[in-house]
Amino acid sequence: MTGKEEEPMGPASGGIVIEHLVKRFGERAVVDDLNLRIQPGELFVLVGPSGCGKTTTLRLLAGLEPVTAGRIYFGERLVNDIRPRDRNVAMVFQDYAIFPHLTVFENIAYGLRARHAPRSLIRERVGTAARLFRIEHLLGRKPRQLSGGERQRVALARALVRDAALYLYDEPLANLDAQLRHQAREDILTLHRQKGQPAVYVTHDQAEAMALGDRIAVMRDGKLQQVGSGLDLYERPCNQFVAFFIGSPGINLFEVEVRPDERPGQDGGLRLVHPAFTLPVPREFQERVAPYSGQRLNLGIRPEHLQPPRRADFAVSEESTIRGLVNVIEPTVSGCTVYLSTLEPAPRDFVATLKARLPGSYLGREVPLAVNLRKIHLFDPHDGRALLHDRQPGQPAPAPTASEPVPVRVRESETSQASHEREERA
Repeated sequence: MTGKEEEPMGPASGGIVIEHLVKRFGERAVVDDLNLRIQPGELFVLVGPSGCGKTTTLRLLAGLEPVTAGRIYFGERLVNDIRPRDRNVAMVFQDYAIFPHLTVFENIAYGLRARHAPRSLIRERVGTAARLFRIEHLLGRKPRQLSGGERQRVALARALVRDAALYLYDEPLANLDAQLRHQAREDILTLHRQKGQPAVYVTHDQAEAMALGDRIAVMRDGKLQQVGSGLDLYERPCNQFVAFFIGSPGINLFEVEVRPDERPGQDGGLRLVHPAFTLPVPREFQERVAPYSGQRLNLGIRPEHLQPPRRADFAVSEESTIRGLVNVIEPTVSGCTVYLSTLEPAPRDFVATLKARLPGSYLGREVPLAVNLRKIHLFDPHDGRALLHDRQPGQPAPAPTASEPVPVRVRESETSQASHEREERA
């Protein structure tokens, strides 16, 4: 067979633009007024709990589902009514979608043959992709003779041989064990660097999102919650859901009441009062918290912002400590994760990630933990919006922006199990 391989569509110069995208199944809006701009060459991650609409968004981009309303542009070209095969999209599925009756070579070459690429080009590209993903010795085997990790690399190699306009990944690591998952992430980054085209990666595991994404979009119930780098989402979440979903262990949440600080010399000051502790509101947050005096708010404290007073690398005072009962000590590479409960009639659990090992003799004992007050988060209990960190008092969180510059990739690590637990709690 001879012929010319299909010329790729050109979002490399204009990226991918999604405007007011809606997808309904019956009366239910699975994707609800989604607006995104994916930059040229960007690896963009959609993350969220199961059923939030992220995979449906991927299928809309690929053309596998018709759009109910809204527009999708590849560069300046509207693709709503363009068939999937004519969008020039390469997709890697969760179940790999490789043909069981074809050899590894034939699976990798399938897309090129469907486009009537010359045989010499097919051999060259399949050989290059196989070497890159370390499967050149498997080209003559059938999928049933491969491990899960090898099948996943076959699917990536099949995507690599294509000169696609857009690369889509639908939870491609979900079926791999933890050991293979880290290597597979590097393989996906290799594929992305080789092509330099925009890519959209869907996952419910925020560890993958933090490790892979140039930017991350958090979705919930079909709606976009926030877009930004992993660091932005972690340090400046726009609402309680984003704060809770991003990070492992998850953020600690306490219901507190904002009260005036009646101690001598603290005129005009505010305190956050909980049955088990009282914390002063830092001076830089006073103006933003003042409108909520006398009201209840949700206080968020990241586990790493709780440290033993003598080892804390931030300002510590007797007023900025929480006491807790040690229930479990879990050693880690750099310290330990401690699971505690508050000292009150109806104790609630919370977590601290310490930078040093805590001896086992502390089990069942009460310990003080200093709080980094400059890193706390406060959320409106009614709508969950964040009240601190670049927010004006009383103002709602700004709508997610779709045109932010692409930041440096942020890497973090956690287990998939933690993500599943967070989904259940959210």
